[in-house]
Amino acid sequence: MRLLWVATVVACALSVPAGQTRTGTDWRALHRAFHLPAVAEGDRCPASKLTTEIAGKKYGVGGAIGPGPVFPILGRPGLLAFIRHDEWGPGPWAGQKVLWFVRPDYKGPVLIRGRRLDGPEWMRFDNGARPEIRIAPGETVTWTHQAPGSRGRPSFVRVRAVGCYGVQIDGTTFSRVVVFPIDISR
Repeated sequence: MRLLWVATVVACALSVPAGQTRTGTDWRALHRAFHLPAVAEGDRCPASKLTTEIAGKKYGVGGAIGPGPVFPILGRPGLLAFIRHDEWGPGPWAGQKVLWFVRPDYKGPVLIRGRRLDGPEWMRFDNGARPEIRIAPGETVTWTHQAPGSRGRPSFVRVRAVGCYGVQIDGTTFSRVVVFPIDISR
């Protein structure tokens, strides 16, 4: 029985090319070099602007920032994070829920990574230790007035310090940067 299980695991592992998942997504190919801007400590945060492109009933979301086709839905150009010891345990983590909205015209995978631009800290997502989240092709939640073909993935954005943060959003046909300040409510 154990030999059959081991053979099945090996056969499954061999059936997926290196770097790819069962969905055929090569996540390593989306790990492009960071091209986030540098911001000196104390300088103004060059926050990305709210976009009107996807606002309102057309897509059922509002408060998106950045150039797309994937947008963080923040509701305003900055994010107010909250310390939640009951969710993330003791320590300096603060976070806030963010919906990552994907326009209907982009069907591929999305890799989102972030870090502080005016300091050394990395951004984390959900409860994971890795500074990235992935949106697989077809992955979505649903919401009221959701446009056909649009996708969304909610996550927690977690940080340890107030500052200016940037996320790099990589897809198979684009690489975009979105910048926003994060403040922490204690």
